[in-house]
This record gives sequence, structure tokens and C-alpha cells, in this order.
Amino acid sequence: MIKLAPNHVNANLKTLTFTSSSQKETNKKEEKPSFKAYEDPLLKWPTRGLAYTNEIGAAISEVAPKLGLALWAPALLYIGADVYDKYKSDKDSYNPDAKRGTKQAIFQGLASVLMPTGAVIAGQKLASVAAIAGKDGISLQTKEEITNFLSDFISRRELSEYKGKKTEFKKEFFEQLEHKRENLIRESKFENPIKTFFKMIFKRRHPEAMARNEKEKVSAYADKCIDRIFNMHEQLTANKKPKEMSNKLYNSFIKLQETYKQDKDLKISVNYLENAAADTIKRFEKSRLLKSTKLLKTIGGFVALGLAIKPIDKFVEKVIIEKLVEPNLNLLDSSEVKENKQKFLN
Repeated sequence: MIKLAPNHVNANLKTLTFTSSSQKETNKKEEKPSFKAYEDPLLKWPTRGLAYTNEIGAAISEVAPKLGLALWAPALLYIGADVYDKYKSDKDSYNPDAKRGTKQAIFQGLASVLMPTGAVIAGQKLASVAAIAGKDGISLQTKEEITNFLSDFISRRELSEYKGKKTEFKKEFFEQLEHKRENLIRESKFENPIKTFFKMIFKRRHPEAMARNEKEKVSAYADKCIDRIFNMHEQLTANKKPKEMSNKLYNSFIKLQETYKQDKDLKISVNYLENAAADTIKRFEKSRLLKSTKLLKTIGGFVALGLAIKPIDKFVEKVIIEKLVEPNLNLLDSSEVKENKQKFLN
């Protein structure tokens, strides 16, 4: 005899079965862990940007040397913090590992210091060389060195003594310039090529640039600078504002006259007008040099840095670290090496 369960029992069982199955699915979803990929806070922007403050410093060193040097501090602090962080912890867990710290130190040294700084310097050099295509036909560096040489030449003389004697001034200047060029050419022939390379890359002043460019173009640019200086000196000593000079600098010239005129402790008070004119011209030339050469080189450095940051990061991480550094570090960390090391120590 077959005993059939009541309909209401079957209904309850069906309901129970359905409820149980639904609950299982819900539980599975609830039990499924949701992991969020670890993101290193030190490698996220804008924090990551601290690693490049030294490159910003290198880029602006042409226009603000002291600030450029100071900007190395945050970069070095960031790099030190990042290397220590990777040494002491494996992502989000405490696990000191010298191998991991070494790898990060190599990464930061290349990706945050050497290669970006090289990119900035290369950008500055390219901006300087690109100026050869301009109307003067010489590099920005050459213009800077000619201006510096002319400024040094003037500082050892009184422009007032050459009033109406511009030709004589030019004769003396170009004799000195030619002598300087000859010395630079002679010195370059005996200089160590490696020293020349590092000097070209890392040194800020490059007098040799005057020797590398064509003599006629160097002389033509210097001649134009001398004409401008004499013209400005003539107008300032007549209390007239030169066309090229800003109102701010001219007002500074007027105040400087009064300062020199009232200073009885200095001989400068006797020729206050001449000396105020000479000092104002020096300031004008320095400002002009900043705008016409140093600022353009700084822009070149920033452009190169902006273009190079991401490619450098990827190249260092994917090529140098993953293909060169990690395999060698793993080799040093192998059980065979440890065993041999232990045998040697014993």
C-alpha cells in the first residue's frame, strides 16, 4: 500500500526546497571575498611628483640657481622614504626584505634621479642648439658666454673713458676676445674626452662655446651688443630713457643716481651719473640674458622632462628592473648561493 503525503506537505517541501536553494545562492555571494588591488600611496600622483622636484630644480637652475638646489631636498626625502617603505613592508604587510629595498633603490636612482635629470639637461642643450637656426646663427649658450665675457670686460673699465671712442673700445675688446678664443681652442685639443663630455653635460658655464662657433658670427653678435650698450650709456647719461629699457628699470636708475649722489663716503658720488648708468646697464644686460637665453633653455628642460617622465618609468620598471635587476637579485638569493655562503662562513 502506497502512502501519499498530503498536498500541503508537498507544497511545504517545495517551498522549503526553493527557499533553501535561494538562500544558498545568496550566501555564496555574501561569502565571496572582494579584493581591491593594492595601490602604493607613494607611487600615486601627486605624491609621486615629489620624486621629480630635483628635475624641476635642474630645469630652473638657469634662472634660479639657489631655488634649483633647494628643490633637491624634497626629492631625496621622498626617495629615502619610498626605499625604506619597500624594504620594511610587502605591500600591506610588515616583512623586511633587503632584496626588495635594493630593487626599489635602483629603480628610484634611475627613474627619479639619473635619467630624468639627463632628460632635462638634454632638453636645455637642444633648446640652445636650436637657436643656431635663428638670425644670429649661434647657440643660446654662445650668446650667454659672449654677454658674460663682455660684462667682465666692461667691469674692468670705465665706460665714461670711452665716450666718443667706441671704435677704440671695440678694438680692445675684439683683441681680448680673439685671445680668449685661441686659448680655448688650444686647451680643447689636449683635454681628456671623458672630462669634456661630463663638462659639456653638467657644467653651467661653457666659455668654449665661443670657440666652437664661427668667428664671424660670434664677432657680429658681440658687435651688436657693444652698439646697444654704448647707445644706452649715451642716453642714460643725458637723463633720457632708452627705448629698450623698461619704465621700472629706468625709475630704478633715477633713484640710484640720488643714492650715489648723497653718499659722501664713496668716491662714486663724484661721478654718480656715470656710475648709475653703468650699473643700470649691467642690470639690463643681466635681465636681457635671462629672457633671451636662460628662460628658453629652462623651457626646453621642462618640455623634455614632461615628455620623458612616463617612458622613463616604464623603461626602468619593465626592462632594467624586471629583466636585469630582478633575475640577478634572485640568483644571489638562491639556495645554492646561500649554501655556498654558509660553507664559506663555516
